[in-house]
Amino acid sequence: MVARSRELAIPPPEVLFNRYFQERFRPPVRPEDPDPRIYRGKQDLDKVADLVLRSLLLRIQESFNAALASEKQNVAGHVNHPPFYVDYIDSNVPNALAFRYEAEDHYSFIGITIPLINLLWDLCVRLSRSEAIQILIRLSLKIEEYDALQIVLFLAMSSFIVSHEYTHHVHGHLSGGGADAALFNEILDDEDPGSLEDQAVEVDADGYAAYHVLANMIDGTARSAVELLKIGAEPANFQDEVLLSCFVIAVGGYLFTRPARALDSVNVYRFSHPPQAARMNCLMQEAMAWCRQNRPGLETWMTLNRFQTLMNASAAAVLGAGGSAIWDAQSAFLGSEHGVEYFKQLDKRLKALTASL
Repeated sequence: MVARSRELAIPPPEVLFNRYFQERFRPPVRPEDPDPRIYRGKQDLDKVADLVLRSLLLRIQESFNAALASEKQNVAGHVNHPPFYVDYIDSNVPNALAFRYEAEDHYSFIGITIPLINLLWDLCVRLSRSEAIQILIRLSLKIEEYDALQIVLFLAMSSFIVSHEYTHHVHGHLSGGGADAALFNEILDDEDPGSLEDQAVEVDADGYAAYHVLANMIDGTARSAVELLKIGAEPANFQDEVLLSCFVIAVGGYLFTRPARALDSVNVYRFSHPPQAARMNCLMQEAMAWCRQNRPGLETWMTLNRFQTLMNASAAAVLGAGGSAIWDAQSAFLGSEHGVEYFKQLDKRLKALTASL
């Protein structure tokens, strides 16, 4: 009986997380051969030399796993799914993945590579030190206080990424209940052609993530950011406006980790993810829906002009001097006759997807 119980015991999630990559991405047969693997397995945090970074990574992982362990059950639109487990991937590329392990389908996995963490941190340094962004957010930070804004933006970015991967699981995007059937790449651009169906899946994940992240920032535990930013004594509506601005800048900055391409009436239908301006437009609809229900004044305050100005500043901070021109060009295309038709077709696919949930 004891032996039988041991056979039926489920391995710890970190073991299965590592096993998935070991089996899907095989190492070279001979040790002397180059290692072609993009993903090598679970990242051993003991090998992270920077002790401050190691501590930060552990805290992030613990907080996400704790939050996901207490997720609401029997939520309308959610498919049945195993419990969640978040961990880091040993890799040289920045990416976030949602996957299930077919052989041992006991967990819904979310994986984040260390290079993605480093990329987000660097992005937040650039965003937090942008004078234009500080003016727009209406913060008067001293040089030694830039780190506070950097941390707030970093937590918003990382929460959005994990929430996006979470949605891939709970909305059934991993086809067939599936395991190896789908592995969602969020950053890597492998130039494989995508489709409007692919884009609709990403819009769905973006919108659900935006709704939850904004709710947590303004009405949840992440509201503690007001103390970090030293605006705890300010009126509540001012605090809300600062937090909403941080949300827009953080998520907008993160979206520019993917290539920002010039758009035309043909290629816009062939991406795996919508172009940045389209993604922000769609996810902001969900963010504004939350505001309409919970903070009506915020919806009025976040005018189209204010939003565009924030996004221009974010694009410039992330992409350099030409960043705002890229954002403006995408926005102009999406406002054209071809762009309106693209949105119409994308909305059609999105409605079909949500109706199937």
